[in-house]
Amino acid sequence: MQGKRVFLFPLIFVLVTAPVAIYALVTFTPDSDCDCECSTAANVAPHSHGYGLVSSITDDMQLIFNVTPAAELYQLNDDGRLELCGDIDVSAEMKHITIDVNDAALSLGERLPVSVTLTIVDAATGNVLVSEQNAPAMYAQGHGYHFGDNYLVPNGTTYDWTVTVSPVTALRQPGVEDLWTEPVTWEGSFALAEDGTVTQAAAAGSSGMFSSASGGVITVGDFIAQGLHVTLVYEDRAIPLVAADGTAQGVPDGSRYFVVDVTDHQVNFEEKLPGAEVVLVFERDSSTLEVTADPVISPLYGFHYGANVALEPGEWSITVEVAGLAFRRHAGSTVNLGRSPISETFTLAVSDG
Repeated sequence: MQGKRVFLFPLIFVLVTAPVAIYALVTFTPDSDCDCECSTAANVAPHSHGYGLVSSITDDMQLIFNVTPAAELYQLNDDGRLELCGDIDVSAEMKHITIDVNDAALSLGERLPVSVTLTIVDAATGNVLVSEQNAPAMYAQGHGYHFGDNYLVPNGTTYDWTVTVSPVTALRQPGVEDLWTEPVTWEGSFALAEDGTVTQAAAAGSSGMFSSASGGVITVGDFIAQGLHVTLVYEDRAIPLVAADGTAQGVPDGSRYFVVDVTDHQVNFEEKLPGAEVVLVFERDSSTLEVTADPVISPLYGFHYGANVALEPGEWSITVEVAGLAFRRHAGSTVNLGRSPISETFTLAVSDG
């Protein structure tokens, strides 16, 4: 009897404490009583949900070209283990040049099974620096499936690039037999300053107003908080917005178009989240401008939160505020996605040109 009693007491303890522990786990709020800053900005590569150095809708394909600092890349060896793909050039003259090829006809943003050829030429001399017949396919946090590699491209030089995308290598169901059956060629240029920053972007062969040929998309900043990844970019031009009933929204003179992506970075990686309340607060000296970024569907950016904003020249601070994600949560998503408002502040220098 004594032995049974000894066993019974721990069992009662477990039965009493287990529900309490489960409740604490489900209701735990990471930021509630934290003395530290739990929502600090993170150095995470922005998503490529429709924007990069140059973006285009061409022949029912959403094409994105980007030039960023060299990335650490790994490949599978014969044993199924990952091994580093070469060394990264410490001189910063090695760049990670990428191409995204997405569906712009049926389901905007979904990746397409293709092969990509990339050529990069020194614009001044005509020397070919890169000639990649089958640019490697790769997958990255904050970027997903894309094509490209690290390439040595000296600074202080302007480059012309040509991308050729193969027909989509997939069977077709009835109704889509004529989609993506021919190669697509896309051309443009970029320039690297002496410090390696990209100073110019241009595209040819793009179609319509969504070519981004007027200067490309500029990243203001991005941050991760409470399992969400928020990215703020803008185009140096206005983009007309139309309501569901066909009513055109007014566009202030001198507007720039700001794009905010609110993305699940914890439960379903890279999935965009509708239903957020997104506000942009612009401040300069004694001026404050608060703008609501409305839900927008775009052939170039897909679903996002956007607004045309006119800013006077000068140094502005921009605070991105995200709230209102009041959807119900399944088990496992209760503490992994933000439940309270999050925000981050960036600076943006606006020129008079």
